[in-house]
Amino acid sequence: MPGDDGGAVSRLWSWLAPTTDSKSLSGRAWAALTLICLIMLGSGLTSIPVMDRDEARYAQASRQMLETGDFIDIRFQETPRHVKPAGIYWMQAASATLFGGADAPIAAYRLPSLLGALIAVLGTAWLGARIGGAGVGLTAGLFLAASFVMQIEARTAKTDAMLLAMAVFAQIALFLMVRAGDKPKLKFWGKPALFWAAHGVALMIKGPIIALVSAATIAALVFVRKDRTWLHHLHVIKGLLLTGAIALPWVIAITVMTNGAFLEDSIGHALLGKVNKADDSHGGPPGYHLAIFMGVYWPGAVMAGLAGAYAWLHRKTDHVAFLAAWIVPSWIIFELIGTKLPHYVLPVYPAIAIMAGLAVRDAGELLTHQWVRRMHWASLAVFVVLGVIAAALAPYGAWRLLGDVPPATLAASAAGLTTVAFGVWLALRPAAARVLSFILSAMVFHALLFGFAAPGLTPLWPSQQIAQLAGKVDGCTDVEIMTAGYREPSNVFYNGTRTYLATTGADAAARLAQTPECSIAFVDKRELESFNRALVAAGLEAHSIGVIAGINTVKNRDLTLTAYIGAQSKLTLDK
Repeated sequence: MPGDDGGAVSRLWSWLAPTTDSKSLSGRAWAALTLICLIMLGSGLTSIPVMDRDEARYAQASRQMLETGDFIDIRFQETPRHVKPAGIYWMQAASATLFGGADAPIAAYRLPSLLGALIAVLGTAWLGARIGGAGVGLTAGLFLAASFVMQIEARTAKTDAMLLAMAVFAQIALFLMVRAGDKPKLKFWGKPALFWAAHGVALMIKGPIIALVSAATIAALVFVRKDRTWLHHLHVIKGLLLTGAIALPWVIAITVMTNGAFLEDSIGHALLGKVNKADDSHGGPPGYHLAIFMGVYWPGAVMAGLAGAYAWLHRKTDHVAFLAAWIVPSWIIFELIGTKLPHYVLPVYPAIAIMAGLAVRDAGELLTHQWVRRMHWASLAVFVVLGVIAAALAPYGAWRLLGDVPPATLAASAAGLTTVAFGVWLALRPAAARVLSFILSAMVFHALLFGFAAPGLTPLWPSQQIAQLAGKVDGCTDVEIMTAGYREPSNVFYNGTRTYLATTGADAAARLAQTPECSIAFVDKRELESFNRALVAAGLEAHSIGVIAGINTVKNRDLTLTAYIGAQSKLTLDK
């Protein structure tokens, strides 16, 4: 391996992924990859407060399934959530059942995402090993796990990490069917069944997104290879029946229950509505995903230039043709869709990670080309700049929000700079053994950043502060919380399904007047005048029991929430 070094790290890598022709990882390599993933992706699962808005809506809707026993109709409070199928809600509800049911903490609802991320990483490693050997597989899995987008999705109680797992299953099955070529038709209950079952589960998680990626991959392979003989392995009729058997029962049930409203909302708004225009202000021009790629994929982006060069120089090989067919057409489609979010192209990241693993393996040959060296140094320069920014954000944010920089935040920043240094070391002499040092430093950075630094920025989590203050009152067994000027859904997860998200201060005052004995109104400074006028008009007196200062990150504005109880309230504050 070009650039291999002696020493403990090199010996450890050789022990994990010996330089042989093996197309599979050893048991110790699987164990090491799993452990690194759990530390890197799982830190902060219990400590990061509920995030707005998507995570809070998903977790609360799953909680309400447990509260009501209705696992067909999806609702956030009384509002139907017909934008996504029920699959991820079922997974979250099942996970929460193991950890207290409806009273389970947010970590329980995040576990399916962590599991999906882990499956995606392990599947990427398996496919990478089949394509390029054990070292390539291990490198690919580590690079995918370390990317910023995976760090976010693995810790967020929503669809995308588990959807990625299904995409990896589908692409693995597709790769094996392509490899079978014109051999006798494969038996359905094997690779073809895996392909179609993955699509059935994916449909229940987020609709036909993975079908789009698979169809684009198949079309590109047929076009590039000029060969359709392998298509008979798909067993299309049986496959569609299997996919339908997984997804159709719930689709039929929810369609009947809602008189077709689910299909109208999910297809008309959530799917087709995102194609032509930006949905919920999430837009961007063509090229958006390419422009942010280096940041979203950091720190694995250190090998971006080399991976691109490998793809070009080996474009006529079967394995690169498959990976390129996986990446390019789907990427183009996502660039052309009106609605854009950073994680939309996540289903193609495993192929990029495998390409990077191949580039590290063949770095010595690649860097003999001058144009490759230029691409490599350019991507390294961007990697360094983004890494320094990432390392500086946590202490800067702590200083701005807290007026202080806690030790954990300083440690996270130092780990980020260490990751940058190891990335430069890897780029100067690319070698598989150096990947391990690089990723281990990234693991420490992510663990400190998400496990300690981010949760400690308390002004970012006003809903948690509301729940903590509300938890200090005594006098009523069932306290109703209402908010005015801060209507984010995390309030509902923390304070219960009955939480009232008032539209104005006057609305909050009217609600407080209805239940003055056991209610607390949290009113932002922007709504205080309206709140006080309505109190006077209702003949109600109220007094403050506390003030919360924070930031509404969704709207990027500061909050000063004053907690009020009625003069005749039974509630007392436990100091």
